[in-house]
Amino acid sequence: MRVSLIFFLLAAWFAFSCAQQEKSKPNILWIVSDDLSPDLGCYGNSDVQTPNLDALAHQGVKFTKAYANTPICSPSRSSFITGMYPSTINALQHRTMTMQPLPDHVSTIVSLMQKAGYFCTNASGKGFDKNGKRDYNFSTDIKYDGTDWRDADGQPFFAQVQFKYPHRPFEMDEGHLIHPEQIGELPCYPDHPLLKADWAAYLSDIQLLDTEVGKVLKRLEEDGLAENTVVMFFGDHGRPHLRDKQFLYEGGLKVPLIVRWPQGLQPAVDDQLVSLVDVAATTLELAGLDIPDYMHGQSFLDETEREFVFGFRGRAGDAVDDIRSITDGEYKLIWNRLPQQPYMQLSSYKKAMYPAFTLYHYLDSLGQLSEPYNQFMADSRPEFELYHLDSDPCEYQNLSGQKTYAGIEEKLKHQLQESLLEFEQNAVGETLADLKKAKQGSYNYSKKVMERDGFDVDAPLSAWVNYWYTYYGLKDG
Repeated sequence: MRVSLIFFLLAAWFAFSCAQQEKSKPNILWIVSDDLSPDLGCYGNSDVQTPNLDALAHQGVKFTKAYANTPICSPSRSSFITGMYPSTINALQHRTMTMQPLPDHVSTIVSLMQKAGYFCTNASGKGFDKNGKRDYNFSTDIKYDGTDWRDADGQPFFAQVQFKYPHRPFEMDEGHLIHPEQIGELPCYPDHPLLKADWAAYLSDIQLLDTEVGKVLKRLEEDGLAENTVVMFFGDHGRPHLRDKQFLYEGGLKVPLIVRWPQGLQPAVDDQLVSLVDVAATTLELAGLDIPDYMHGQSFLDETEREFVFGFRGRAGDAVDDIRSITDGEYKLIWNRLPQQPYMQLSSYKKAMYPAFTLYHYLDSLGQLSEPYNQFMADSRPEFELYHLDSDPCEYQNLSGQKTYAGIEEKLKHQLQESLLEFEQNAVGETLADLKKAKQGSYNYSKKVMERDGFDVDAPLSAWVNYWYTYYGLKDG
């Protein structure tokens, strides 16, 4: 009887101790936006109103050099949910035709957090009763515990809320309209009325995002959870504009990253290099868990800072490409491994959704696309591009091959190629059948969108430009 009582008391103490440990663990909330560069008020953009995200940045740590490691949603999401570079887990090709399971030794952050006692949810920004975006390029199923952190029933939670904003097609923020004529100089694009109207629509979508993020943060406050919840806000990759999304320039890779934890982090501005491959590792550290040795990511909250950030680009729909990049925060080297491919090769998705795709072709045909913008219309690309990011943030002045920068170029080239020996050692190429299927799917999508809007897929450039003028309510096309 005495022995049984002792065992009972020990079991009760152990259960109580475990419960107290669980209770003390911080909740962790990822708020993830589609297609977002650091085009927020808190990052210096005066043309957009983002009061909720500005407040979040003021209360937390704002990272100024955060990068996605790929400029397209499905490989990027495959990467930050595993802490692995997409080339290593065969998840680099956007909309992978023949998805493979994750390697046996690789677990998703969701699985690791569940094993540690976390209640894991994934909700849509449209409502906590709806499943959030996944869009991964592997076949391994991720089994979430639900969509709403309120169902955690005392467990610490790891929650994700996924927002479509500012993915195309854009929506107007009717309450705070942004007028194209009020916008300052466009970053990296010509001063053209159609492009300004399109940029204004992008910023309007960001304002809608800000409003919805504010609702999520308010809900956290109302639940009394804000103090012990780590909020991580970031974009899955850069902005949805012509020379940004799908490319390894700053506009395709650089993202906002804000981390708030009232109980554990002092507000600050952090200029260290960060990759989204690090988000999973940082989440594990915040939860008091070990970071698996296989992960490429590292915690950006400890004292070890990254020396380099890497970028990857494979096929995107029917636009076949193979690009890698490396940056030390000051210089970026881009390696075009298919230099014969033009920048403006057919991308059915961009043809259907991006007015700049048609406008660039149209202006170039008239000889009206000036320097440096006409560089993007070249028939081929240099194998290597080298840019000084502080003096040339739009990456127009290619320094590759110049004697003055030979040492810098050689250092970055050597580091990139050596690193890829590891990052690509298990990469498997696509079959011709998969490639044909991918191209046909992209063409069908483009055709469907254009026919919906009253156009033939082969409509002349002038007609499609006029459509975009009408779409944005502009007078002359």
